Amino acid sequence: MIPLLTMMLAVSAGCSSSSNGNTNQEGQGTTDDNTKKVTIELFNQKSEIKDNLNQIIKDFNVENPNIEVKQVQVPDSRKVLYARMASNDMPDIMSIFPNESDFRTQAKSGYFMDLTGSDILANINPTFLDDVKYEGKDYSVPLTMNAYGIYYNATQFEKLGLKVPTTWAELEQTAAAIKEKDLIPFATSFKAQWSVGHLTETLMVNGSGLDPVNQFFADTSAKAGDSAVFQKLTAQMEFIRDNSQPDAPGHDYADAVNLFATGEALMLPQGIWAVPMIQQAGMQDEYKMFPVPNDDGKGIVVGGIDYALAIAAKSKHPEEAKKFVKFMTEQKTAQYLADNEKSPSTINGVKADAPQTEDVTKLLTEEGRYYPWPHFNWQAGQDSNWGAETSAYMIIKDKKAFESSINNEFGK
Repeated sequence: MIPLLTMMLAVSAGCSSSSNGNTNQEGQGTTDDNTKKVTIELFNQKSEIKDNLNQIIKDFNVENPNIEVKQVQVPDSRKVLYARMASNDMPDIMSIFPNESDFRTQAKSGYFMDLTGSDILANINPTFLDDVKYEGKDYSVPLTMNAYGIYYNATQFEKLGLKVPTTWAELEQTAAAIKEKDLIPFATSFKAQWSVGHLTETLMVNGSGLDPVNQFFADTSAKAGDSAVFQKLTAQMEFIRDNSQPDAPGHDYADAVNLFATGEALMLPQGIWAVPMIQQAGMQDEYKMFPVPNDDGKGIVVGGIDYALAIAAKSKHPEEAKKFVKFMTEQKTAQYLADNEKSPSTINGVKADAPQTEDVTKLLTEEGRYYPWPHFNWQAGQDSNWGAETSAYMIIKDKKAFESSINNEFGK
C-alpha cells in the first residue's frame, strides 16, 4: 500500500503543477521553453494580398516565436466584419478603409484602439496620417494608396496599331476598332457590386468633375432624372456595358481579370490593386494602365488609402497586436509589400516599382489630377448601396428603376 500511495501522491502533485499555468489554453500553444504562445487574429479584407500577408506573417514569426498570427480572409468580408463588431466578436487586428464614413462611425463608437502618439506611426508619411484622423486622433495605420484606371494589353494594342486613348471620344473609337477584330473591348464584372461601384464613381468624377458630383449627391432637390451629371454617367455606363463580354452580368472580379489576362478582352477597368491578380492569372503579354479618359484629354485619377490596419480597442492581446502592426510599418516589410502588391506605399523611403501602373500612379502627386472617392463624403453604408444599385442597372437595364433607387438612397 505504501508504494501505491506514494505513486498516487506523485501523480496528484504532477496534475496540480500542470494546472498552474503550463497547460495549453484554447487559442494558445506553448514553445519549447514552456512559455505561453499567444494567438492573435488578423482579419484581412483584401484578397489580393492574402499570399503576401502569409509570407509577412512567417517572417514575423521567426522574430517573434511566442506570437502566432492567424490570417482570416472570407467572402463578403465587410459584412462579416460588421456583423462581428455588432456581436462583440472583434478580431485583434483588422484591415479597414479609414477614409470612409463607416470607419469614422466605428471609431466614434469606440471599436478601435487610439494609436495617437504611438511609435507604430513613426515611419508613416504624416501627409497620409492627416487624411485619416478622426477628431484629431489616430485610430488606423495606413500602409498603401489606391487609384483607378483602365488596364490595356500593350502587346495587342501595338499589333493592332491602337493608340492609348486620352479623350472619351478616342475611347469609343478604340472600343469600335477592337470589336472589328472580333475581340472584346472591356473585361467587366457586373456581379461584383463593389467593382461596379468603383467604376461608376470614377466615371462620374472624370465626366463631370468632383465638385459637381459632390453637389449632386448632397443636394436633395437634384433629382437623378433631371441631373446632367447623372445622365452623363448613365450614358457612359451603357457604353461600357455594350462593349463588355456578353456574360458580364454573371461574372465576378476574378472572372474579368482572367478574361483580360488570357487576351480575350483588351481592356480592364479596375484599380491598381488588381496587379497581383493579373499576375496570378498568368498574364503573358505586356500590360499597362491609363487614366479613365474625359472630354478635355486630361483624365484624372480617383483614389484614397487602400490597405490600412486597426487594432481592436478590447483586444485580449493588445501588446502582441501592436507589435505585429509595427512590424508591418517597418521599411523591410513595407518594401516587400510594395514589390509584390505594387501599390504606392505610405511608408517613408519605400517605393513600389510598378511600370504597369505608373502612368496612373504618377498623377497621385500632380496638382489637379488626383481626387478622393466621392463616397468618402457619404453616410455609412451608402457606398455599398451605391454598388448594388449601379450593378443592378448594368444587369437589368431599367433606367427608371435606377433613377428611383438613387433618389431614395440620397433623400432626393
